Amino acid sequence: MAHRIIPEQDNVFIELGRLIHETSYENKGERDVQIDNMRLDIVQNKDRKTIIGEIKKSSHSLKGAKDQLLYYLLRLKNMGVKAEGILLVPKEKERIPVILTLDEEKRIEKMCKDIKILVKGPIPSISRKQSSCKNCAFYTYCWA
Repeated sequence: MAHRIIPEQDNVFIELGRLIHETSYENKGERDVQIDNMRLDIVQNKDRKTIIGEIKKSSHSLKGAKDQLLYYLLRLKNMGVKAEGILLVPKEKERIPVILTLDEEKRIEKMCKDIKILVKGPIPSISRKQSSCKNCAFYTYCWA
């Protein structure tokens, strides 16, 4: 993504995620709010709080989803917007609150620095024995 390479849009998992995104939580605030290079799935004001919702198709890999949402919350904080997050998994009826704590803020800032170093460095070698590769929308880039 840092090099503007986008995943295959006709990947079945990308299409399923898009369908879930489009048909879930239709009446829950502003949808697809674009701020800089971030696209926020849902933005709503509730009880004088700004809530950022991130819709995911399953709870299978929520660690990355949580980090994504924490990154959004940190960016918004740096813009002067205090917000809380919520991971939404409609298929499983999951609603997982995400709060940007000081410890999480430091961890995400470090992760961002590490990513910038990785992006500027040489092309890393890839272990292609990961079971997740077969479902990845970047599959053909790695296996070409």
